Amino acid sequence: MSASFRCRTLVGLLSVATLLGCPSGSEPGDPSTPDAGPAQAGCSTPTGAPITHQGTLSAPETWSSSSPHVVAGDLLVRAAVTVEPCAIVRVGRAVSISLEGGGSLVALGTRERPVRFEPLEASQPWGQLRIFAGGSARLSWTVLSGGGDPNIGEATVRVNAGVELPGPRPLFVDNVTIEGSRTRGVVLNGTAGFAEGSSALIIRDSGSDNWPEPLAVNPNALGTLPSGTYTGNRADAIFVSPSVASSSVFYLGGNATLRDLGVPYRVGGLQVGNPGTSATLAIEAGAELRFEPRTALSVYDGRSALIAAGTASRPVIFTSAQATPAAGDWAGIRFNGMNPNSRVESAWVRYAGGSCQCSSYGCNYLPGSFDVSSAILVFQEPAAPFIAQSRIEDSAGHGILRGWNGSSAVSFLGTNTFARIAACTETTPRDSEARCPSAPPCPRSP
Repeated sequence: MSASFRCRTLVGLLSVATLLGCPSGSEPGDPSTPDAGPAQAGCSTPTGAPITHQGTLSAPETWSSSSPHVVAGDLLVRAAVTVEPCAIVRVGRAVSISLEGGGSLVALGTRERPVRFEPLEASQPWGQLRIFAGGSARLSWTVLSGGGDPNIGEATVRVNAGVELPGPRPLFVDNVTIEGSRTRGVVLNGTAGFAEGSSALIIRDSGSDNWPEPLAVNPNALGTLPSGTYTGNRADAIFVSPSVASSSVFYLGGNATLRDLGVPYRVGGLQVGNPGTSATLAIEAGAELRFEPRTALSVYDGRSALIAAGTASRPVIFTSAQATPAAGDWAGIRFNGMNPNSRVESAWVRYAGGSCQCSSYGCNYLPGSFDVSSAILVFQEPAAPFIAQSRIEDSAGHGILRGWNGSSAVSFLGTNTFARIAACTETTPRDSEARCPSAPPCPRSP
């Protein structure tokens, strides 16, 4: 029989407790007798004996607010756990709660009567709430405090699920606060994301030197990120990278809107679409993407699209993630194919032009090479100048590579501004027969 280990301290019945294998003492640090602490707003102090949970839970349970709940050892949940308003759950050092195979955690807090997960001992962080394939969590008006033990993982809440598209959405949050995490607040691995309707997530006072951001997500989670507050952490940014994704689905494989959530995105490379998979990434006005060294934003082919539509007062910003940025820090934005829906308007592209690992496109090469590294690289002729009202600055190579063969020469000079471009502001494309003029024009910037 597989069951959760649950014991009540039976005051006055120590011999029975001993026979049951339940904790019977009241020594300091005993997980059966934690300090109840102050009552939560709208909640009464629990009066019942603590209830201990560990092992495997295979049958549904309801955790009431009348007694504090102690997760003394790792708990594997394979059934439904419902946590009532005002319930307090105290989790031991480096202890995790894992949901898989139909296991679910539903914390039903309210504004006046929240649910709280906290360390069993204030100075000893608990581990993680981990959601695997087949598990789910639905958290409303819930506080998760003091988790994220760095010896266990890299976040207080970790979703490790999904190699399919669209990815699973097993985590719902509504007015959830994650505070004091010794690592990140939330990590979404695989192709997983937040459930539809998630909102009002607060992550604060969290992060470490190795994992400083409040959120780390795979590309297919981008369109699911909830509104909330992500400031007051070791690094106020959202990390998105193929390194957080499934190794087989490292790219954005569907339509997503990257929202301006009040903090920048730190990007470890991002590919939109893949062979056989089309996608569109829309970026809201005001969003800022900071790219790690030698990475790029790449639109895989003409079936996928990038729509970065800023405004004059709230441009979309593509820039370097370096503390002291410099030209060439990152590779730039690549359009390997041309989708008529793609557009870059009122955007800033800064400190790009690093090695694109491409050569011999168009008619202008960087000195002493066939290199055509540029801040923006366009490898198929567009029907119109889809980059407009934008600023391209501090490129270590060209500004815009016109790397196609075509009979017409769409120009991007009309409405865009260029500054501190090492080579041409825009290159000269080859004609329809792949020929270049003897002296290809190379406009220069200040």
